[in-house]
Amino acid sequence: MTEQAAQHQADRKREAAADATCGLPPEAGDPTGGGAGQDGPATCQPDDYERVGPSGRDDTCDLCEEYRFLLQVLGSEAEVWKSLQQQFGIVTQRTQMVFGVGTLAISVAGFSGHRMAAAGPFSGLTLMAGLVCILAGMFVALYGVVRVRWMSSLRGDTVEASFLRLLAVRNRKTRYFLWSLKLVIVGLVLYVAALGWFLFRASLGLVPLV
Repeated sequence: MTEQAAQHQADRKREAAADATCGLPPEAGDPTGGGAGQDGPATCQPDDYERVGPSGRDDTCDLCEEYRFLLQVLGSEAEVWKSLQQQFGIVTQRTQMVFGVGTLAISVAGFSGHRMAAAGPFSGLTLMAGLVCILAGMFVALYGVVRVRWMSSLRGDTVEASFLRLLAVRNRKTRYFLWSLKLVIVGLVLYVAALGWFLFRASLGLVPLV
């Protein structure tokens, strides 16, 4: 009876540990893989964009469920790898759109910004604020999305842990893209407000159009 009770208690401890890590090895419990590289060269320490606060981290169980869903749907780890490659490519392509819009707005402001600023303090201030927001959005995109980090370098002690790191980095890049997109949109709204005020003043004959 004593041996059975001890075995039962050990089974309960293993089940509790599995529930705490979603059935993954301890290294996979941290989506950034921060503790994986301490015992050997298989993994590396998390870089700066992986050192985020608790609010910016993904739930490990959610990442595990997504990985197992992808594995079930796609059928093999190689297909999951290809799918993640495509997802990283989509984030990069969307980021190029942010750069295109931001560069266009800055270029137009360089040619006609002094005319809009001549319409009054409101036009000048909103124009400057809009350009600052656009530049901030482009910086966020450069820092969080465009920086190169090869997928093969995000490896863990197991294949499953490596895929969890890839999913976590993909989600982080997506968040950086969304932040940059919001900043650029706010900047464009301010830019259009400055342009609208300039056209309003010009329609009243208060400032020249040329």
